[in-house]
Amino acid sequence: MIMKIEIPTHCPCCNYKLELVNDQLFCRNKACDAQLLKRIEHFCKSMNIKGMGTKTIEKLELTDITEIYYLELDTVAKQLGSIKLAEKLISQIDSSRLATLDQILASFSIPLVGNTASQKISKVVKNINEINIKTCKQAGLGEKVTSNLLNWLETDFVEMKEFLPFSFNSETTIVQNETKTVCITGKLSSFKTKAEAYKILEQNGFIITESVTKATNYLVDEEDRSSTKRKKAEQLGIKIITNLETFLREQIND
Repeated sequence: MIMKIEIPTHCPCCNYKLELVNDQLFCRNKACDAQLLKRIEHFCKSMNIKGMGTKTIEKLELTDITEIYYLELDTVAKQLGSIKLAEKLISQIDSSRLATLDQILASFSIPLVGNTASQKISKVVKNINEINIKTCKQAGLGEKVTSNLLNWLETDFVEMKEFLPFSFNSETTIVQNETKTVCITGKLSSFKTKAEAYKILEQNGFIITESVTKATNYLVDEEDRSSTKRKKAEQLGIKIITNLETFLREQIND
């Protein structure tokens, strides 16, 4: 007996109408949970963030790649049920902040823009802002790859770039001044959001980390609360900043 197979018309995850292209079905819903999970998983794997597998992503309830860089140690430890696992994961995330342009581009699941295309364009430009039709052509990228890359830069990248901690340079920038490593705990009163604070800190040469280690030079704690980060900072003799805006003003004037 021959059974007739019904072709599905809607995504089994988000119920969005499927699109048939060359005998393949595609869900075009960017908010589809299954796609979001796979994009985050691919990003973490490409960026060598060890320990960030499917189960961990689900436990941390991540819904966007940018959220990875705003995870706090206390929250991660609570969600994973282990302070040691949380410290290792945060350390992995901090290390990924120094990723080069080719590694970053290959991690964002841009159609047809994998390791090869990312490496080609990164050999032609020094920074992501130099990517255009001309440089893509110089890099030997095909029309479709170029179109996908430029479209991503004009849409998705525009929306998320201010929330990402990367320099987007084709070569790793090594920070010589070790006295500019800062970690923030709790809510800020001197800035509207942490994203705003991170942006200004990075513009002034600071490296942002989400965990307190021996390499941390400053801990920003404007709430003055007895958090895990503060206790560790006190144990290690790390300078604690109670007003980030005042601290930055003093640093700039110096």
